[in-house]
Amino acid sequence: MPRALAAGIEDLTPFFADRCWMFVYLARQAHVGVILRRGPTEWWRVTLWDTRSDSFESGQWFRGRLYPEKCDLSPDGKLFVYFGGKFNRRSEAGGYKDTWTAVSRPPYLTALALWPIGGTWGGSGIFLDNNAVLLGSSDPDWPKHHPNHPPGPLQVLTHGDLSKDDARHNAVPGWLSGWNKAEKYQDSMGRDLVGKRSGDLVLARYAPLHLSPSRQPTLYSIYTADGRAAALFEAHWADWDQQGRLVATAGGRVLAGELTQENKLRWGQLASMHNDRPAPIVAPAWARSW
Repeated sequence: MPRALAAGIEDLTPFFADRCWMFVYLARQAHVGVILRRGPTEWWRVTLWDTRSDSFESGQWFRGRLYPEKCDLSPDGKLFVYFGGKFNRRSEAGGYKDTWTAVSRPPYLTALALWPIGGTWGGSGIFLDNNAVLLGSSDPDWPKHHPNHPPGPLQVLTHGDLSKDDARHNAVPGWLSGWNKAEKYQDSMGRDLVGKRSGDLVLARYAPLHLSPSRQPTLYSIYTADGRAAALFEAHWADWDQQGRLVATAGGRVLAGELTQENKLRWGQLASMHNDRPAPIVAPAWARSW
């Protein structure tokens, strides 16, 4: 973890009282993070995070339902694929449906490409690279994009387009990338953990990789090079950023942490969004076209 922190927050628990929670998508090839914030209840917001300068650009609000586990960020951080829904009669006017998969330019959700779906089965998106996206659906005739939202230069694939032995069948979204079952650790209940290494430290959490992001905090462990559990903490999300720094969200706060010589975690707050309130924001011209 290259940066030392002067702040000394040791307990993240009070932040769980915030009326929101956040999940982060880190770009694999750029110092970019996209923060998806939920709260209050039906409201969501996207924020763009420059993880090198720790600057934050607030984006659009959305009222409806987003599915964080079905979203992904392109490796260069310039495109965001998401699955969302609005469950009302107006949502199905003009060839749209109550749920859809879309590609946008973060921190905006205004759709460049959009595939009407209907229902909540399938709809996931995974960026294979900066120019190709793999869409998941149980419908053999999908995807058919909305006529007003073509995929432009984006190559669109489904599992049906891949040969049986194509390794891309096993592609995972960026937020699951790097978590490794080969890191052999167990929690106090004897459950297997998955680990993600940064230098001599391993960040570990409960093993099921399909575990969906949620308001329920996740228990994380920090293990040292000799396999000792050095620290425990709860967070809504945690990972190593592109610089190998421990970062996390708790409630509406974004934090960076460091492990002291006494094996204590000390956190510094990078941003606080817990007091943000929904407001109409129109995407600029650059975010509305390919």
